[in-house]
Amino acid sequence: MQEIQRAKFELTTAHVFAFGFLAFCAVCAALIGAFPLQLSIITIFLFEGVHNWFEFRYFAARMPARWGKSRLYYSVGIGGVIVLTSIYLSIYFGSGNWLWSAENWEIAVSSWNTAFVLWVGLLFYLRGRQKPQTDWSLAFAAAFLVAAFVWLAPQYFSLSLIYLHPFVALWFLERQIRRTKKEWLKAYHLCLLTIPVFVFVLYLFFANAPALSNETNLFRRITQHAGSGILPNLSSHFLVAAHVFLETIHYTVWTLLIPLIDKRAIPWRVREIPLAAADKGFPKIVYSILAVSLLLVFALWFGFSADYETTRDIYFAFAIAHVLAEFPFLVKML
Repeated sequence: MQEIQRAKFELTTAHVFAFGFLAFCAVCAALIGAFPLQLSIITIFLFEGVHNWFEFRYFAARMPARWGKSRLYYSVGIGGVIVLTSIYLSIYFGSGNWLWSAENWEIAVSSWNTAFVLWVGLLFYLRGRQKPQTDWSLAFAAAFLVAAFVWLAPQYFSLSLIYLHPFVALWFLERQIRRTKKEWLKAYHLCLLTIPVFVFVLYLFFANAPALSNETNLFRRITQHAGSGILPNLSSHFLVAAHVFLETIHYTVWTLLIPLIDKRAIPWRVREIPLAAADKGFPKIVYSILAVSLLLVFALWFGFSADYETTRDIYFAFAIAHVLAEFPFLVKML
């Protein structure tokens, strides 16, 4: 009898989760569709720094105190993040000077994208080696296939990363639900299927809408970031709305849903971090990094308040580090 009552309770929580998720998506799609530029500015101001802090907190809890047999994997993962971030920043800030002239800038971008794809393929291969009776050598074949697309259509590949990045958070959430809330899994999969539906609804309403205002440099940057210069046949209204909608889901996953289902991701439960709690851990270093990271959140809010456009440009340059850092932990969860 108790098991039946428990099953009913679990079913109810899954339904509540699904209803809340769908209701949130519906409200966001309506508001963002009506005010895409305004919601882009507001969501970035409120959540960019905060979601990065939650994300870092989650990764810190997933990092073992001792790497053991995963030493090579984590070395390649962390080393790749550092190297690729450094090269990316040199390209981002060096555009137009002697290092990356207009003639070789596209080559530099395509080369970076290729290195990124091959690095991810290597992570899949190394993860496969850690699993018995598993051969993930095909990861290299897939990586080289994607790398060919990088050179055939570099602009479209870069744009695809912008739109696919929010789905990485949804993938993290799926892996976490599979581990700690299996009773939510079917409901969550149904929720995932509705996201393309919401994007399609935005398309029906705004694909042919008048282009958004480009009267300020900030507005131009927002529309260009969403792909208006690469996809001129689609209204910038739809592109910005779709991008902000997906990013809002991304922020919600990191700041609300993952802490909801994984106790180790709750910010104030620092003793759940192996690097801090283990006998041979580094608690002072971990606490100091978390404190500095939290201060950076307030620094971002101050920067956005003082000079939104400049702070946005600087943030999006360095944000590549957190995008890259997601992949070693995501692949490790497979």
